[in-house]
Amino acid sequence: MSIERVPRVTTMVAENLKSLNGNPIGIDIDGVTQATYFLALNHAAHNLKMIKPPLVKNLIGYWELINIVQANGMSDRDQATKYAKALWNNDNVYLRSPAMLGITTLLKIFNEVHLPYIFISSRPVEFLSVTQEWFAQTLPWVKSEDVILGRPEEVSGGYFKAAMITKHRVLLHIEDGLEEAQEIVEKTPAGVIIVPQPWNIGQRINHPRIKQFRPQEYEVTKGIWPVIKFLASSDARTFLQSVAQY
Repeated sequence: MSIERVPRVTTMVAENLKSLNGNPIGIDIDGVTQATYFLALNHAAHNLKMIKPPLVKNLIGYWELINIVQANGMSDRDQATKYAKALWNNDNVYLRSPAMLGITTLLKIFNEVHLPYIFISSRPVEFLSVTQEWFAQTLPWVKSEDVILGRPEEVSGGYFKAAMITKHRVLLHIEDGLEEAQEIVEKTPAGVIIVPQPWNIGQRINHPRIKQFRPQEYEVTKGIWPVIKFLASSDARTFLQSVAQY
């Protein structure tokens, strides 16, 4: 899907997001921009000598990988937890995982209509350089200063993202973590769109500034596509009316 083929979608997204008044859009990285779970699952299968990698749909919780690791030979919970975290927070995973389906089209639409955006991730700061390298290879027009991470170890991902959203005056954030989305709307005036993933489709949040998609509105394998469809719809205008201004 290219913006050349969907001029009406591009126009409607631009019209709907006028209410942001030039404030940047925040975009999460893992599970929204980059499919890091793809390589993490493959590494787990290879290292633990599984017959084949677990399916993405098995990740019914973000840390379900801990249970998968335990079920495949690493029975100690603490050891499995440490191992699962190392699979997610890994230079090779962060450098080589593919982009989420649809993210390039979404960003091209934003670029076409001059909507500013920044990437806000709760990855530890030691992964900044490899994260910037991935962007340089995959989305080379993204400026390195627009990739923001560095969550302190004692701070939750939601708290860190909320602080960055406030600092950069973000009014719309695209996220995959429900707990983080809840912290964001509690601590900022921003609205949050949830990208459907296996770890967030089993819970519903009733909040006027959180947009979740119902099962009939998406297929998990299509990742970010529902976000594009939503931002081009009349529902997006209604949703954005609930977003306060700084």
